[in-house]
Amino acid sequence: MNTVKNIFVVDDDQTQAMMLQDYLSKYSTFTIHTFNSGEECIKNLSLKPDIIFLDYNFDKVGKDAMNGIEILREIKSANPSTEVVMFSGQDRIEVAVNSMKYGAFDYIVKNESAFHRSENVIFNIIKRLKLQYQASLYKKLTIFLGITLLLVIILVVVLYQSGVISKNPGWM
Repeated sequence: MNTVKNIFVVDDDQTQAMMLQDYLSKYSTFTIHTFNSGEECIKNLSLKPDIIFLDYNFDKVGKDAMNGIEILREIKSANPSTEVVMFSGQDRIEVAVNSMKYGAFDYIVKNESAFHRSENVIFNIIKRLKLQYQASLYKKLTIFLGITLLLVIILVVVLYQSGVISKNPGWM
């Protein structure tokens, strides 16, 4: 079953990144990596992150730095199963909608409840992974039972046609 092992925190504000890392570090089941730019994050996608908390604006990195949407698109094209949570100080609906349009799992505004929301998002992702695992298991089980039932019906028809079984059981 899939579970969350690696989390990336990508933010050009080192204080914000370290605070989120510290808040999430109480869960010893995750390995948390922090990056100061989206380009660093993209270079380290080989670590197979399960969740990435990605800042929307990288204005402290420089003028040529990719913005959050560009990084989100790169991440989703390289690792479509990685869940990306946009983390931004912008409280504009169009930014959130744009993030979701390009594949973000959620959009969290940096405010007093942001860390609590990030914790909830992780648990929602874990729940979704468990549900996906169960759904695939039920699908396989349904296919197996369907094939088994079909084979039993074929066996009964073949035995009836060959005369091994009949309408008259013989004891009547």
